[in-house]
Order: sequence, then structure tokens, then C-alpha cells
Amino acid sequence: MKRAILSIVAVLLAWGASATIVLPKVLGSNMVLQQQTEVNLWGSAEPNKKVTVVVSWAKGKVQTVADGEGKWAVKVATPAASWDKQTITISDGEPVTLENVLIGDVWVTSGQSNMEMPLSGWRGQPIENSEKYIYSAGKYADKIRLFTVKRARSYDVDKEDCEGGEWECASPKSAANMSAVSYLFAHNLIDCVNIPIGVITSNWGGTRIESWMPMSALKEILTPEQLEAKHNTSIKPTELYCAMIAPIRNFKARGFLWYQGCSNLADHDHYDVMMARMVEQWRKDWGDEDNSMPFYYAMIAPYSYGNSPGISYPIFVECQLRALDKIPNSAMAGNTDAGEEYCIHPAKKEGLARRMAAFALRDVYGQGGVEVVSPTYASHRVDGSSIIVKFNNTGSGFYPGSGKPIEGFEIAGADRVFHKAEARLVEHEVKVWSDEVKEPVAVRYAFHNYVPCNFMHILDLPVVPFRTDNWNDVQ
Repeated sequence: MKRAILSIVAVLLAWGASATIVLPKVLGSNMVLQQQTEVNLWGSAEPNKKVTVVVSWAKGKVQTVADGEGKWAVKVATPAASWDKQTITISDGEPVTLENVLIGDVWVTSGQSNMEMPLSGWRGQPIENSEKYIYSAGKYADKIRLFTVKRARSYDVDKEDCEGGEWECASPKSAANMSAVSYLFAHNLIDCVNIPIGVITSNWGGTRIESWMPMSALKEILTPEQLEAKHNTSIKPTELYCAMIAPIRNFKARGFLWYQGCSNLADHDHYDVMMARMVEQWRKDWGDEDNSMPFYYAMIAPYSYGNSPGISYPIFVECQLRALDKIPNSAMAGNTDAGEEYCIHPAKKEGLARRMAAFALRDVYGQGGVEVVSPTYASHRVDGSSIIVKFNNTGSGFYPGSGKPIEGFEIAGADRVFHKAEARLVEHEVKVWSDEVKEPVAVRYAFHNYVPCNFMHILDLPVVPFRTDNWNDVQ
């Protein structure tokens, strides 16, 4: 009899559990909801049962009815950002309450290992000044909130929920394990804007861009042969989009950060097309019909890539630059100064995060007025045995200045043989020459996989690698 009673109790408990509201992992206590929009709330309940949603920032309630499978979804208007802690109660008869919710701006960050790399670094691979940010993170518990999507894979079938993850308030423990670029981006914003910042980060080291895109998008831009070749990788196309992007795409956000490309280095002829199509898809997924969600991405950093004198890296950077013309409301953060010849995960993440935050401050928060875009090549002219190079985004000037040597320039004549060159600032232009080249025709800067270079805008913006020629010497 005792066993029978226990069995009945177990069945009743199981039935009760099935009637309780179940939310996707990305909806939880401590989260930040996007301000001044209609956010999505969704989940499961007992099939065909009425679901009621009550939020602390508004009067009344929102109601819907779960479908035959128990699925339900509602939209709730959010106010302007504030530090007021809110609650959300959702009930189908058994209430679930989310607490310590903030209203602010949410940013989605993604990519491969340099976006995934935590603030605490990896073994033998530190993050510069990480201890300063880790030990101060507790002061930002009510300012920065973090959600990391757990790794998962699904080939061409969208998952409804993340494999794992929960919203965390900033603390030494949570910040140490958080994507360094993501946390430092949020930290820089908090120092300038008076609103809560939420970050949802979804990353997987060593992955290719096609893993973060749906099959429908890939078939639009790739030939069958290209698509087949991209299946010959450890993580196949669509797998991360379906498992790590699809489950969070209902969560309203302000914009995107992207740091990826090293695994696509050989795709310099079409990576820009893939990235533009990915951004188009993501914006559509988030309900952005007018490209209002900014997309900021990192120029990949210099590294040997197996051959320091090779030029596959700067050729890829050229491709990343071309993407700017294909992606509305986008910006690329320069990263020439961060590279390490023998470590693909540079310790210098502060500058990159600060540059991405500067884009957001200019475009989203109305705090422009200073140069935030890395200088790029504009034009050149031959002046006797020298070449004079002019730049875009010169702002208030460059360094090294005062006649000090600039490293990283090369010059070549009609023989197409490049020689290490001398370079000096002349006003806002650079004079480049070499005693080995009497009649120069072309100049390059930082145009190897890894080469020492030091040319910077005085607001700590590195000059982007460039060449004045179009010679086909890709290595």
C-alpha cells in the first residue's frame, strides 16, 4: 500500500511539474531587457491553458493561450532604461517569477576563439590588465549582466532552446569566465552611458563563418561545389547557427559584435559576401527590417599563420574592408597593434573593445565628436625617389611624430621586389623611400602575416594594412 501511495504521489508531482511554466534559458532572473521596444517572452505551459504575464513596470496584464503543444508567446512593451529592479511573473495557474530584471541595452556578441577568450585568459595566454577588471567587477553587478550560450551543434535543424547558460550579474567570478572582448566592451559603455548593459555571447573557437549561417543563406551565395567543400570540416555549415543563434534570436537586442575570420583566411575572395549575408540574416531574425541594429566587427590580428613573411593575412584584411561597403550600419575596429607572431590569441583586448565601444557611443548614444575609425590608405604620389602616402581618417594626426622612424613600410620598383623602407611623417602624410629603390612604383604597410609596425592615429587607432599595387603574389 505504501508503495502504491508513493507511486500516486510521484505521478501527481510529475503532472504538476508538467503544468508549470517552462522558459527558455535566455529568459531568466538577472537579465537585461532591451529598452523602449516590444520584447518577446515565450515558453511552454500546459497545452491549451491560459497564460498570464504581469510585469512590474506596467499596469495590467498580458494574456494568451498555449497551443496544443503547450507553446506560447507574448510581446511586452518596455520603458526607457533605468536602474530600477523589475520583476516578471508568468502563470498558467502555477506562477514563475523572474527577479532582479533591468531595462537597458542588450548586445549580442559572437565569433571564434578571440571572442570566446575569457577575461582570465587561457594557460600561457593572458589578457592584459585582466586582474584590474576582474577584481573591480563586483562594482558593476547592477550595471553589467552576462549570458554565455553553451556550446552545442545541430545540423540544419533549429533548436528551440540553448544547451545551457544563465544570466549572471557582474562579479569577479562571472567576469573572469566571460568573453574578454564582450565584458570590456560593456565596461567601456558603462563608463560613458548611464544605463544597464546586457551581453549575450555565443562563441566557439576555431569555427568558420558558414557554421554561423543557415543553409538557406549559404545556398544563395555559394556554388554547390563551394558548399560541398565547406562540409569537409569538423563543424559543418549551419551547426552553430541552428544550435547557438536560433535559440536566442527572439531576444530583442540593440546590436552585434563579431570577431571571427582566422579560420576563413583562405576565403579572401568571398568572405565579405558571406559576412554580409550573415548580417542580413541575423538582422532579419531579430526583426530588424531597416538595418538599425549596428554590426561592429574586429579586424583579425597579425600572426604568423604558419608563415610570417606571407601575405594571406593582409589579403584577408582587404576582404574585411570590402565588407564595409556591403553591410549597412557597420564598422571595423582596427587591430594591427594587437598581433603576436607566435600566439593567435593576443593579450591586447582592451584597445579592440574600446574601439568597438567608441563606434556604439558615436552611432547609438550620441557621443561622437572624436575620430573613432582607424586610418586607411587614401592615395599616393611618386615624388622623385620617394612615395608620398595620404590617408583617410587622419583627425588630429599620427605618431610616431617629430621625424621619428615609422616601422612596417616597404617600397618596390618596376621589378616588383619589395624592400624595407624608411618612413617619416610630413604634415598628415607619410614619405616613404629606400636606398635600394631609385624609381619606386608601389608601397605597402604592415603587409605580411606578421611584421613589426607602429603607425598609429594619436587617439590610439592603428593604421590598417594596405598596398598601392594589385600584384598577384598571394602566399
